[in-house]
Amino acid sequence: MFGRTILLACAAAAALCAGESAPTASQARDLEARGDWAGAESAWRALLRSSPNDFRLWTDLGISLARQNRYADAVSAYRKALDLNPGAGPARLDLGLAYFKQGDFPNAARALRAAAAALPGNAQAEQLLALSLYGARNYAEAVPHLEKVAALDPSNSELLAALARSYLYNRQYDKAKAEFQTMLARDPDSPGVHMLLAQADDAVNRTSDAIAELRAALARGFVPNAHFGIGYIYWRDHRYAEAAAEFRQELESAPGNAQALAYLGDIELKDQNPEARPHLLRAASLDDSIRIAQLDLGILDTGAGRLDDATRYLKRAIALDPTAADAHYRLARIYQQTGKPAAARAELAAVTRLHQQRHEDLIEKISGPSAQNAR
Repeated sequence: MFGRTILLACAAAAALCAGESAPTASQARDLEARGDWAGAESAWRALLRSSPNDFRLWTDLGISLARQNRYADAVSAYRKALDLNPGAGPARLDLGLAYFKQGDFPNAARALRAAAAALPGNAQAEQLLALSLYGARNYAEAVPHLEKVAALDPSNSELLAALARSYLYNRQYDKAKAEFQTMLARDPDSPGVHMLLAQADDAVNRTSDAIAELRAALARGFVPNAHFGIGYIYWRDHRYAEAAAEFRQELESAPGNAQALAYLGDIELKDQNPEARPHLLRAASLDDSIRIAQLDLGILDTGAGRLDDATRYLKRAIALDPTAADAHYRLARIYQQTGKPAAARAELAAVTRLHQQRHEDLIEKISGPSAQNAR
């Protein structure tokens, strides 16, 4: 079998070199059937030299490229097919799949919306669209699609988990918790489901239930972000000693958890512990999107007279959350000290406009971008 595959590929190449006719589509498909995707690619390219406007050949070329995990090249081939025939539903489905395989979920969703419209009732298009919307964090649009495909395939744990998480991130907490409890009934020892239940409980202020779920997740050993989640709840409730103990436990097993470093540093700052600055610097170096680390470094450097550094940290804190007044106020004080009255007035004017700080819940801490970086 292998020898025949080599012979077919060599024959195609030899024919081209000799100026003979290109291989046939049936020869290309024979190569595909034998798993020789590189040989099939050569055959489709040869056919395209004589028929460059045949959208089907571009689609076939894309398939052979995708089967070699060359998804960017496959995307180019599928797009050429669609330039020639915009109504080619299968090419749109293949294009969406190629984007999906690359993890480019926004482009996958765009292609798959068109594929689902062109191929009504196509289960693969519907499922890939649902998962692409979820992957793109477009949870509001993902929910109805995930509900539809999960109902058609109720044993698919991947779809059910994506639906449950989409409910959670879309703040449909009752539906999220119902799905998580169903998942937990199937797998009572799943740490991941306990973590998700904790987020759902915390979002509706059932903090004791959230802590219990996080403890349940830890019952079989260390689970990333579980100690941090408990510590964050304690920190939010001003139970700083208990919070610090949880953050330290997180860091024992995950020393690169930037969130745990940042919140531990914040507690140490409140306690005037000299370990605060090293922990905050480490957190900021690992992930410069954690606002509390930037704010606290600004506070520390202001107190130490390092006003240029303090200004930089406070500006970063403002960029991360322009709606929080504290960094504006502290920056205004620096501008007053350094003889910049106009800049100080602008910051103080911002303070007067900002009445409410954004509420942060455990969902954003455990499942947000900075938490993902900590894993």
